Amino acid sequence: MARLTVRAEELVVRLSWWEKIVARRRNVHLPLEAVESVEADPSWWRALRGSPGRGVWIPDVLCLGVREVAGAKDFVALRPRLGGVVSVELRPMSAAFARVAVSDRVPDGTAATVRTAVSRAGGVPPGRSGREPGGGPSGIEGPDGGPGSM
Repeated sequence: MARLTVRAEELVVRLSWWEKIVARRRNVHLPLEAVESVEADPSWWRALRGSPGRGVWIPDVLCLGVREVAGAKDFVALRPRLGGVVSVELRPMSAAFARVAVSDRVPDGTAATVRTAVSRAGGVPPGRSGREPGGGPSGIEGPDGGPGSM
């Protein structure tokens, strides 16, 4: 089963030997600074967007490979019967993919681990995504943690 791990300044999607064959690629390495947001979701099908590209697509069994999404690409490694999904949105043009989605038995824990690693690397603060409202214009916060004033 594919796993998300953090190694040094990278987020790595570690694939098993047979997943590498099916997806026709090696492990996916992404810089932590490219991470825009991390979400845990119990529904595997929400992580699928766009049209299937290279890989294997057997709904409710295995979705593994690259999906084409409006001029971008997503990498998914989903085994729906094994639990929820961790979806990682990536900053445009800073990584090979726009999104990475991986099945995980404990998606909330894995998402929290990735958020913490991103925060330590100087990216998005834990528990916040770059797309969530509430940080005031351009995401600036005031000294009390509320929206900042400009």
